[in-house]
Amino acid sequence: MLNASNMSSNNEERKRRNDLRGELIDNFPRDRSYLLPALHFLQEKFSFLSDWGLEVLGWHLGVPASEVYGTATTYTELLLSPSAEKTVSVCDGVACRENGAVQILEFLSNKTSSDLEVQKTDCAFMCSVAPAVLVDHRWYGRQVPGDALLRLVEN
Repeated sequence: MLNASNMSSNNEERKRRNDLRGELIDNFPRDRSYLLPALHFLQEKFSFLSDWGLEVLGWHLGVPASEVYGTATTYTELLLSPSAEKTVSVCDGVACRENGAVQILEFLSNKTSSDLEVQKTDCAFMCSVAPAVLVDHRWYGRQVPGDALLRLVEN
């Protein structure tokens, strides 16, 4: 038996899906080549990729759910669950590891709090400015463990 709260949550869910469909229609043609840009759009909008958001996106682009999920899990910058308030990613490519990425990870791991998540990410192809760190969707090169890096992360 449906009660008023179930009907209300169903209506809210339906409205949320319809709103997202409208935004996808406004921003992305119904073409599978827009899958990656649309995934980035969803992440920017919701800060992670929810199951229902991936479902709506697949419907809009005409892409099977397996392909949407496969693409979402291939790219390390795409998150399938909510993360901390601030996420710092340290490039784990060879040039970055050789130039201090491991020390940066150790330094930041000792400074973490509940609102800061530190993670490794696959090569960012920023070898000329290694080691590279991603903070708030912006890459910073030639980073070293210390106060300047900590200020960057805390701001």
